[in-house]
Amino acid sequence: MQTDAIQKALETIAASRALRERQLANRAELQRKAAASAKPLYVLKSKRQLEFRLQ
Repeated sequence: MQTDAIQKALETIAASRALRERQLANRAELQRKAAASAKPLYVLKSKRQLEFRLQ
């Protein structure tokens, strides 16, 4: 009986570790996709590009 409880605990620990590893992998993939997404080079306001005056 005691070995069954120990075995069940070890299986639970293994399952939680696998879940955590999958979550970390998913989070890393989402961060990679967010970093790879194109960032706008200029700001649009009312569908026309803002002009920046150089001094």
